[in-house]
Amino acid sequence: MSGTGLDGLEMLEERIEKAARLIEQLRVEKKAAEDENKRLKEELQSLYISHEELTRQLKHLTMKKDKKEDTEKTREEIAEKIEEMLARLEELEM
Repeated sequence: MSGTGLDGLEMLEERIEKAARLIEQLRVEKKAAEDENKRLKEELQSLYISHEELTRQLKHLTMKKDKKEDTEKTREEIAEKIEEMLARLEELEM
């Protein structure tokens, strides 16, 4: 009986050691997952900031484009009016 009890104790010891190794491995994996999670959260935050900045820049560039188009339209209108006035002057000179 003593041999069987000792065998059982050795089996129990092996199981406990295996469980301890597994617990340690799981702790390491948990720490790695937490670190990766933290890194990804920081990267996501950085992407949000980049997105906001790009949105602001796009809005600014769109406003500049619109202003340029308005200026170009105004120039074209002025050029047409000048051409009309020049045409009228030519008619008067004839």
